Amino acid sequence: MIFNFYKPTVNYGSWADRLSSTWTFLLLLILALLTVWRHYRGPNFICKTPPEFPRHWNDFTDESCWLSRQIKTSELYGQGSSSDSVDILEVMDNKDSANEDGTRTLYQWLPLILFLQALLFLLPDIILRICESSFGFGCQKLTKMIQDYRQYSADDRKYFAIEIGSYLHQEFSERLLRVLPFGILTVLLAFVKLLFFVNAATQLIIIEGYLSPQNVTSYGHYVFESIINTNYSTIAYSPVFPREVLCNSKFILLSNVQSYMFQCLVPVNEFNEQICFFVWIWLLVVCIAAGTSGMFFLVKSLLPMVRQRYIKKYLSMSNISVTSAEVSSFSGTTIGQDGVMVLKMIGDISSDILVKDIVIQIWNIHKTGSASGGQHVTNLTPAASPEMIAMEKTGV
Repeated sequence: MIFNFYKPTVNYGSWADRLSSTWTFLLLLILALLTVWRHYRGPNFICKTPPEFPRHWNDFTDESCWLSRQIKTSELYGQGSSSDSVDILEVMDNKDSANEDGTRTLYQWLPLILFLQALLFLLPDIILRICESSFGFGCQKLTKMIQDYRQYSADDRKYFAIEIGSYLHQEFSERLLRVLPFGILTVLLAFVKLLFFVNAATQLIIIEGYLSPQNVTSYGHYVFESIINTNYSTIAYSPVFPREVLCNSKFILLSNVQSYMFQCLVPVNEFNEQICFFVWIWLLVVCIAAGTSGMFFLVKSLLPMVRQRYIKKYLSMSNISVTSAEVSSFSGTTIGQDGVMVLKMIGDISSDILVKDIVIQIWNIHKTGSASGGQHVTNLTPAASPEMIAMEKTGV
């Protein structure tokens, strides 16, 4: 049931949109929960403390260093010579960070960041559902009814197609600017596809800029080059996920403050960076898929031959001979691109047989110019199903 909620209705058959709105949302949510578990389970910091430290002092040191919110680059000297100096990262507590410049650490907030990313991928689908309920020819109600189509008898299926065809013809004929082949539903779906692409591209750019070291053009190339490097002593990592830091810790004993500086390992950052690198790859795939899907959608919406070929296929299934001018008028003026999308949704959910019967019903009404034009499609007049009665009562 949760999958049905997260699947859009009008673009039900678009795998690229489902990749963003459903699978990417679920993936980021799972990664957020996995990261929460890893941070809770630990170890996050492992500090090298003196042997005389009791166990609870060691635990306090590790936890206080993990909770430090800022980090700076410190210069460490060896053997009293400035020529032996090395740069090493140092985490600072809240009091020290107020007086010194440092970089804000975000690896403690990675689960929350992943959760917010997941919500952003769900947002375009929510916008689509809200707007589609107002401008989508009742697609959500049609979806619920069409899912039960296979359970109907042959007579009920035929009557169902007649009623749906008559309803859709009325909706298509009442749309604004009938001279244009596309309507508000097409514009809405194009806008949502643009949101999917912008969302994925923006997140990818932010991750790229945050994770990349200075003077590095591509974080992905930086990591791949590090992985294939045969010299494992030079394996690189993102500076926002340090593996080794210095940590200042203060102990108060009988009003005496004792300060220590410890060398600490940060094993959790190995896990954090692997998660972020996987998200970087996934966002790159989603960005390419969303951009490709959007371009194909624009081409199919603007080229009338694609729409004409789709409608002509169903007319040919009933051995109806039509001219190119008739198909052009029928697919462009009567049905339009909005209607084609609704028919494709019906075909994805149900079958081509139902779409064929609906198209034939709309064609007959189009040819006769009256709502009674569908009578010669079938002479059967079975009782309407409960779903049909509910649709007629709600005005769908």
